[in-house]
Amino acid sequence: SGEPQHQQHQQQDGADGASLNNGSQGESLQGEGAPAAASAPHTSGGSNIGNGNSSAPWIPVTIFRSGQIMETHVQLGLEDGMGTNRILHWCGAQLQAPHRAVRELGFLPECAGVFISRWHHGSPAHRYGLYALHWILEVNGKPTPDLDTFLEVVKHIPHAEFVRVKLMHLETTQPRVISLKVDLNYWPTWELQLDPATCSWNRITISSLQAH
Repeated sequence: SGEPQHQQHQQQDGADGASLNNGSQGESLQGEGAPAAASAPHTSGGSNIGNGNSSAPWIPVTIFRSGQIMETHVQLGLEDGMGTNRILHWCGAQLQAPHRAVRELGFLPECAGVFISRWHHGSPAHRYGLYALHWILEVNGKPTPDLDTFLEVVKHIPHAEFVRVKLMHLETTQPRVISLKVDLNYWPTWELQLDPATCSWNRITISSLQAH
């Protein structure tokens, strides 16, 4: 693609049982201070770090935690320079795969592929509390580990239907469940996809009141 790439550490459990837990502190990488590196979700859209590529190399690292030196292994992942390349709008909330700044904070829930980065005034997201800095974990009890799965769950929900949405906040890390009334008239479901060849964004309508 011609874009510069560099490798970033993705934490995994070591063979000796030591693990790099999300949000941990006081870690060192080969004797040097290093920030906690959070495991990235398996998502479509956004960065391709944590894409589960089995061919990516693993390296041994030495960490310092709770007064003890531990040995573990981390798998390297690729981070491109394009940044976010897919944005989904649903009920007035802007959704995307967690961008690098979020992943580097050191915590990701197990189901971390749908992150709310913005909401719009007057939308169902505004009225019912679907605010930024939340992950969407489930819709009507169905897990939403990535944007594609999320779309499969929500695209057939009719206009004016109430849905249950399970969320987790970035700062508190506490889950909660809200009810939200879908409005496909004024707030249809649509997405923007970045074409890397032309660096232009394409809008695709997924669900609208007219489509139903």
